[in-house]
Amino acid sequence: MAPPAQPTPLLAGLLQCSHDAILITDADFHIRQINRVFTELTGFTEDETIGRHIDILRPIAHDDEASLTEICQIVRTRGQWSGKLHGAGKTGEKRQMSLNATTIRSDDPADDACVFSFSSAHSAENGEHPDLAHIDTLTRLPNRLLLIDRLQQTIAQTKRSNLLVAVMLMDLDNFKTVNNSYGHLVGDRLLRKISQRLSRALRAGDTVARADVTRTASRPGDTVARVGGDEFVMIVTGLPNMDTLENITNRILQLTALPCEIDGREITVTASLGVTVFPFDAVDAETLIRHADQAMYQAKEYGRNSYHLFDAEQDQQAHTRRQLLERLKLALANDELTLHYQPKVNLRNGKVIGVEALLRWNHPDRGLVMPGEFLPQAEHDELILDIGKWVTRRALTQVMQWREHGINLNVSVNIAARQLLREDFAECVQCCLSDFPDLPRGTLEFEILESSAITNTAHVQKVIKDCEALGIHFSLDDFGTGYASLTYLKEIPAGTIKIDQSFVRDVLDDSDDLALVEGIIGLASAFRRIVVAEGVETPEQGVLLMRLGCDLVQGYGIARPMPAEQIPEWVAGFRPDPQWALWADAHWEMIDFPLLVAQYDHLKWVHRIAMSLEGGNLQLSEAELTDHHQCRFGHWYYGHGLVRYGHLDEFRELEAIHRDVHKLGPDIIRLREAGQHEQARQCMHDLLALKDQMLDKLGKLQSVVAKKV
Repeated sequence: MAPPAQPTPLLAGLLQCSHDAILITDADFHIRQINRVFTELTGFTEDETIGRHIDILRPIAHDDEASLTEICQIVRTRGQWSGKLHGAGKTGEKRQMSLNATTIRSDDPADDACVFSFSSAHSAENGEHPDLAHIDTLTRLPNRLLLIDRLQQTIAQTKRSNLLVAVMLMDLDNFKTVNNSYGHLVGDRLLRKISQRLSRALRAGDTVARADVTRTASRPGDTVARVGGDEFVMIVTGLPNMDTLENITNRILQLTALPCEIDGREITVTASLGVTVFPFDAVDAETLIRHADQAMYQAKEYGRNSYHLFDAEQDQQAHTRRQLLERLKLALANDELTLHYQPKVNLRNGKVIGVEALLRWNHPDRGLVMPGEFLPQAEHDELILDIGKWVTRRALTQVMQWREHGINLNVSVNIAARQLLREDFAECVQCCLSDFPDLPRGTLEFEILESSAITNTAHVQKVIKDCEALGIHFSLDDFGTGYASLTYLKEIPAGTIKIDQSFVRDVLDDSDDLALVEGIIGLASAFRRIVVAEGVETPEQGVLLMRLGCDLVQGYGIARPMPAEQIPEWVAGFRPDPQWALWADAHWEMIDFPLLVAQYDHLKWVHRIAMSLEGGNLQLSEAELTDHHQCRFGHWYYGHGLVRYGHLDEFRELEAIHRDVHKLGPDIIRLREAGQHEQARQCMHDLLALKDQMLDKLGKLQSVVAKKV
């Protein structure tokens, strides 16, 4: 058998982005690639698996009704299989896993691939953790260390969702009396029984109290932890409103107060519960627990066997929120809301492909208010539905007005989770479109957050299918910031993935961000999705994104969001950056990537001098300022650049200009420090002229390199 091919960068990026245990085979189910999570879950290493047939996993992975061989046959014929597997691990321990298997088709069936995504069903269902340092030995619940870790993950996830998270700290009332009366062994058994009840209470709350929100397997999910003595902390996720929280807290108190039978005795205790809610209490994990603890003591003072919401000021905060919502309703009625539009462009052909509609509030007293100041409050209220309908209608009206003037642009609109999850969403959209009969199919796109989409994948699947029948496209916004697995990506058929700007912003500086962007683009390609990058600020970022396979972008480096009336003039005057055309058809290797970064570093060095002249911090060390060998451009020039391009005249011509730059920069700083600002500004003018010379020489060098490749 021929040795297996090395994984492509696309596959390597795909695996790197996954939180699941992933195994990839060829069409004949010979293993081509696994990831680190797979090794951790199963114990099988690359040396033991790569090139081998998947049958080697039969001892650890089989189903009651289908063997692994039969599962592979189903995947071959039907294209997918999902279910629970069980077996014995390499060391003999029993394990249970969930498996989702999918065939990725290609033009040639011999080049098909199969992706097997595993997760540990045992740990997911029982809340266990393989590291005993994170488990409370008495109750087998997570301890404080694991609690903090899960709460930090929950906070990160919730920042991208539209649901609430409750942190509850529960202390048993008069537990000391139980220990004194019956002994610590009885007390320990009581704690174990209480811990089991709390776990059942959260599971029941998931199906009863939160029945109005269909929840899939979320990360990290609800957690019950014992943090010491008779204190327990619970993380309750996915709460749509405060009424749901009240149902769950009452259930916890009722279950705790039921008698426990131990050695023929009925022992009854009650509990005091302190509760705080994120994002209303927008603090870190440790502080949330401390706030819940403070609220618990308030519950004890108010008579015990009850719960108390954190913060005496919370009523005032709720009042302020109600006032904001009432004012926002008035703003909607008085037409104070407006839309700004941010263009999207195709880097490779230099064309404007559409715009994203972004909400603003023209407040009569405060001026233009950004959505971050009012939308988070509205997202937990029915008002968001009215706002969403207004945004869609206003955007479509504007598109039709542009078309009357010969400007044909697609428009994307952000859809809130509460709006997307309504049963009548598609019907409302169809009603809206009926008022725009001349709107071409494909003009409107809805952008949805992955966190809102995975709340109810079955519903979202139907919504997307129904809306696509109306000619509407969907995109997953801020992709990469949530915790959705490959399974969810497969189940949410949005045609476009938008890379979050937090990854794109530092892609030239941060190797981790570069790896993530490359992985997401590879992931989009594997699932045949269009990919758009947000947050592009420099031409060099655009060139790199093209090289990685992403041609569609938006960001401040192209255009900031602008009022509708400015769009026609901007579109008419838009000229793509020359670097994009230079590199568009050049299939250059990543070994030339530092050449792009070098230009970016030079511009950043000059920018820091200019900002310092205006009173900002210099942000350059003495060596970086004065020594042309020690700045980041110098490191490249006398290192990688000299080795790769030292034979080119265009490269050698850079050195003299770079030396002059480092002579003039320190002079500007000295003049500024001496208070000679006019002379410093004149020198800055000369430095900018040198910068232009550098860019011209770098452009010529890049032209030579692009033509050679």
